[in-house]
Amino acid sequence: MIRMRYLIPTALLMNLSIAIAIVLSLAVMASAQGRKVGKNESKAERKVGKETEKADLKIRKEQRKEDLEDLKEERKEDRKDLKEERKDLKEERKEDRKDLKEERKDLKEERKDLKEERKEDRKDLKEERKDLKEDNKARSKALKVRRKVK
Repeated sequence: MIRMRYLIPTALLMNLSIAIAIVLSLAVMASAQGRKVGKNESKAERKVGKETEKADLKIRKEQRKEDLEDLKEERKEDRKDLKEERKDLKEERKEDRKDLKEERKDLKEERKDLKEERKEDRKDLKEERKDLKEDNKARSKALKVRRKVK
């Protein structure tokens, strides 16, 4: 039994080394088969494939170039539109400032007119009070004279 213990690890090591050898041989065969797949194509087919790929690349390049030109044109139009909008905004602000200035001027004139009207009203009121005072004095004098006469 004791001898069996020593045999077990040895058997495992042998199985392990065999398994590694099998895996390595499979890996080498798979890579070799991959190379053969490309060689099965004829030279003409590879040439046609390369030409097709070149044509596709050329078409993509032209498409990117056209897209870039379109994008530049759009940006140019956008800048032009933005410039026009800014100009319109500037004109609107200028008109608004002008209107506001006129409104302030009109308001100032109205205030001035109101001030003059109040001044005239105060003057008229003062004159009326003065006339009332004089009338009151005249009445009181007239009453005093009547009383003296009686």
